[in-house]
Amino acid sequence: MRVLGFVSRHLTVLILAVMIAGLLNAAFLGGIPFNIGICASASFLMIYPMFINLKVEDVAEIRNFKLPVATSLVINFLLSPLYAYILARVFLREQPYMALGLMLISVIPTSGMTATWTQLGRGNLKTALSIIAISLLVVIVALPVALPVLAGGHLAASPLFILERILFVIVIPLVLGDITRRVLVARKGLAYYQGKKPMFSALSSVGLLFVLFLIMSLSTNKMLVSNPQLALFGLVPLAIYYLAMFATSSLLTWRMDYPVRIAVIYGTSVRYLALALGIAVPILGTGHDSSMVVFQVALAFFVQVPLSSLYARMAPRLLGAEPAGKPAVA
Repeated sequence: MRVLGFVSRHLTVLILAVMIAGLLNAAFLGGIPFNIGICASASFLMIYPMFINLKVEDVAEIRNFKLPVATSLVINFLLSPLYAYILARVFLREQPYMALGLMLISVIPTSGMTATWTQLGRGNLKTALSIIAISLLVVIVALPVALPVLAGGHLAASPLFILERILFVIVIPLVLGDITRRVLVARKGLAYYQGKKPMFSALSSVGLLFVLFLIMSLSTNKMLVSNPQLALFGLVPLAIYYLAMFATSSLLTWRMDYPVRIAVIYGTSVRYLALALGIAVPILGTGHDSSMVVFQVALAFFVQVPLSSLYARMAPRLLGAEPAGKPAVA
């Protein structure tokens, strides 16, 4: 548990360390060959613990939050891909697979971290949970259609192939996670399950680090060590993308109450980066192309986390209303 707690507290730093370790492995120790079975299995183990903490029945709550959920769907599945497509065309024209990574981020909606940031910002947690649940269900249908269109000729996978991989990466872990949660609550009680929730999140983070190390260690990544400016190329459009998402959601929710507004803002600005990694690996499945997509997705952690924390601190002043209770500090 100490190790898992350490991983949870220092995830951003560990992501950087693991990426560097993987690249050094590729550059100086020869790296490792791509193995779709190992990478896909690691992706499954990364995502399954996440879904133990997700209650699918939270979708039913949308009847109480129709406008916030509808607004989040418009931002997540229309405006977000549009922003990413424009930024990819402007900044990543010469790096099509990094561009694909950016567009994958834009199509994969929000994660469980939305609930965390919403709580820190004194937002409405039920709204956040409704957005998380409905967005994950929508992406199962939307991704096989949207991703090939956004990727153009740089993604050979057909919509049916993508749907098959989504069933493995999202649907099966979702079902198993829901079963696991129900069994734990039935046998051990709700208090026991609540006490174990941080452990599941930490286990997912460990899986994330393992996937990153595998991908960054690919022998085809030697060029990334000799071409560090790629990181700068990737970070600039990411920074603009996240700023645009926070700004857009802040503007489109200006008539909503503060707690609901915070939930929608984080429900559209925070992306499910670990899930994006889990989908990229089994869909692409080839050394160089996959590593460039994963590299771009991994860079997003270093933009998303600091901006989310900063927004939690500044939200009351930026939105012109103090939440109930003491303002949160992330």
